[in-house]
Amino acid sequence: MGACTSTSPKLAISTNMEPALAALSYSWKTDYAAVLAPPVAVQQKAHAACVERQFDRAFMASLSFENDQAIAVFSCRGADL
Repeated sequence: MGACTSTSPKLAISTNMEPALAALSYSWKTDYAAVLAPPVAVQQKAHAACVERQFDRAFMASLSFENDQAIAVFSCRGADL
């Protein structure tokens, strides 16, 4: 697998008065789709971005494939109860 890269952020639409946070989108090159989990480096980047936003956890909200490229969008949440 190749190195991961952040894709351009997309702003989410918010119905309240607080500004929405940009989505955490990362992509990486993959030669196969037998494993549906992002590389550890991608998971660590998403987690670090969530901690920076003062959240405890990062979770993968979506995963898509185009040719040999995988794209995962992460979101953040609080700690497990």
